Amino acid sequence: MKKVILFVCLLLASSTVFTQANLQGADLRQVHVDQISDDDIIYYYNRMQQSGVSFDQAAQVLQARGMPEDEINKLRARIQTLKESQRLNGTKQDQSATNNGIADSAGTLNGRSTFKTKIPTQEEEIDKRIFGSELFNTASLTFEPNLRIATPINYVIGPDDQLVINVYGLSEQNYTLTVNPEGNIIIPNVGPVFVGGLTIEQATAKIKAKLASTIYKAINTGATNVQVNLGNIKSIRVNIIGQAKRPGSYTLSSLSTVFNALFLCGGPGRLGSYRNIELVRNNKVYKTIDLYKVLVNGNTEDNVRLMDQDIIHIPFYKTRVILSGQVKRPGIFETVPQDNLSQVLNYAGGFTDSAYRSSVKITQITDKEKQIEDVESKDFDAYKPHGSDSIDVGKIINRFTNRVSIEGAVMRPGVFELTPGLTLKQLIQKADGLKEDAFLNRGLITRLQDNLMVEVVAFNVAAIIDGTEADIPLKREDKITISSIFDLKTKRTVEIRGEVRFPGVYDYKDSTSLKDLVFEAGGFTDAATGKRIEVARRVTNGDVNSASTEIAQITQVDAEKDLEYTNNNFYLKPFDVIIVHNNPGYFTQKTIKVEGEVMYPGEYVISANDEKLSSIVNRAGGFKNTADPSGASLRRINKIDSQTVIKSQNVSKLATTRRDTAISDSLTKEAVKPYDLIGIDLQEVMSHPGITNDLILEDGDIIFVPKKNQAVKVRGEVLFPTQFAFQEGLNMKDYIDKAGGFTSNAQKRKSFVLGANGNARRVRHFFFFKSYPEVLAGDDIFVPKKPEKPRLSTAEAIGITSAAVGVMSVVLALINNLK
Repeated sequence: MKKVILFVCLLLASSTVFTQANLQGADLRQVHVDQISDDDIIYYYNRMQQSGVSFDQAAQVLQARGMPEDEINKLRARIQTLKESQRLNGTKQDQSATNNGIADSAGTLNGRSTFKTKIPTQEEEIDKRIFGSELFNTASLTFEPNLRIATPINYVIGPDDQLVINVYGLSEQNYTLTVNPEGNIIIPNVGPVFVGGLTIEQATAKIKAKLASTIYKAINTGATNVQVNLGNIKSIRVNIIGQAKRPGSYTLSSLSTVFNALFLCGGPGRLGSYRNIELVRNNKVYKTIDLYKVLVNGNTEDNVRLMDQDIIHIPFYKTRVILSGQVKRPGIFETVPQDNLSQVLNYAGGFTDSAYRSSVKITQITDKEKQIEDVESKDFDAYKPHGSDSIDVGKIINRFTNRVSIEGAVMRPGVFELTPGLTLKQLIQKADGLKEDAFLNRGLITRLQDNLMVEVVAFNVAAIIDGTEADIPLKREDKITISSIFDLKTKRTVEIRGEVRFPGVYDYKDSTSLKDLVFEAGGFTDAATGKRIEVARRVTNGDVNSASTEIAQITQVDAEKDLEYTNNNFYLKPFDVIIVHNNPGYFTQKTIKVEGEVMYPGEYVISANDEKLSSIVNRAGGFKNTADPSGASLRRINKIDSQTVIKSQNVSKLATTRRDTAISDSLTKEAVKPYDLIGIDLQEVMSHPGITNDLILEDGDIIFVPKKNQAVKVRGEVLFPTQFAFQEGLNMKDYIDKAGGFTSNAQKRKSFVLGANGNARRVRHFFFFKSYPEVLAGDDIFVPKKPEKPRLSTAEAIGITSAAVGVMSVVLALINNLK
């Protein structure tokens, strides 16, 4: 029972009551939210949300009905918990048929299947361009009646209304009475009083007279007073038919108005009228509602209160026009016979700032075809829009009736008003006169002729200003150009390169000296020399007929690096190129690394241009006991310059012409590898410093001295590739035999031994004799694989066989002829 009571209250709060049962006795003071299931709360909450009522609005009604505040807070917390678990979203789709208060004809509260009855609706997709459609597509706009207002004096009482009668003064009494179906209320000790069909004002007077004539005689003297208010509010049934978005039968509060009902049904559908909505009462059209009164002017005079069994009929629209272009609210507008073009433009908010207002273009649809009509602004009030008119408001063109402009060497260039009689001299004065750098011999007026052809009018600027030549009257859209003397000259520059902090191109200034330019370029770098600075000067009068024409004058200048100001300045000319050379005695430090088995491995700075391997090893403290000097290597950075790349490309092209892609790829990789491995015999170098193998070191070199390695590796095409302990006196063939010998794919002739220092040794052949290289501790033996020969296809094999047979036939024929 308590669940039913809460359900009734929530439905009352959403102004949607589905029964005419007597609900006045519902007592919410004993409701306990903890005893209500989650499913019930989800169901009731969705019903409330679908009617557009917030929980705060519902809470006010629940509190007025006697529900304790702590129980309301519990209900709020339960709803919030269900929202966070997203369970409240689960039933919304299932109840789409009962959204917005739609019920079946039975209207019962028992059995929820009643609310899932599928009601036919019009097409949901409404053209958003239709003016007024956004009013019914806004979820936050509810148009719900206010249930907490004072009872209107013109409210008509009917069955199920609850009247609250307060008697005060000499006598104190309070009555809460419900109007029965016959329209009577029963006052204890007084009897029945008929109030059905009366307004609150009329019912108050009748009740007051009845009480004064029976038990409250003091009412006649004024010692006792009577006040009658409306308590509970009855429900009414309203039918919405025609081109509504969701037509059907709706049960509403008796305080509901036409706008409440229209919003509940979703408003007019895609074909519904906004201008001729009919409120039918007692089988007669009681009121014709024009929603444009609200949308345009905020006039709510058509928003009348509904009565039980009212019918709202939304007919088809009769006339619509499409308004586009430069109006504030383009869209589709419905018109009535009394509307004119000015009113339609007013519906759209009027013209935009850039609209062409002189006329509008209207595309009309006749019985057979379309036609265009231009309506002038003076005829806007007289023109009556036709059905399917397409009204287009154009945009003003980018053209001025009184504009002239001036640019260039004037104080205030820009656009100016063309006043009557304005001349060229007056415009220059309007622009605050000429700049100091103005070119006075010639100016130009670019003028648009009557045939829209452009002409140029030249004038002498100085003569116009002095008045020695006749002034020139200006015309609309004239454009005056006065150049600067600098605009008519080539930009003069000088360039400085080499050992300065900021080399580059600089603007030339008169009387600029060499030291001035160096100073502007940030001064000399530490590597610069002030001696032999070259200045290359442009030749402007060279002999073109000479076989050896001078194209630049080269001057060598000595300057002090401190840039001290002296009278001995070398002055530059435009387009000079200055090159500051490097000091030949200036060196930057160069470092190398020594790694591996030396006493002090690490980085070392080269002390001289010709410092050699032996010197660096000695500086590193010599070898450790565990070092293997014979396996030492030198790794040098591969300096890839443009010449190296060109050589690599040439060799690669040569290999490609021979169709040897393997060689081409190998050469390409070799050219771009980051470093080269140089084979050295460091043991011999340290024994005899200064010999040929004692290489001079370069910046970035890395010397690596490995540990002693008493193993020999055998790799490649042998039966058992592995490592073997080094044995004195064994050669490459002996180690290959220990690895099981060659495989069938081994390329024996190209087998080689790679030493730890990077030197490679291969088998030597002399007639039928082979000389296998000696193997040292730490060496690697490599046996390469034979390259795979491409297999011939069947067609290729047949072709080769046919060619061979042909050649044999020719040979046999020649032999026979010789016999």
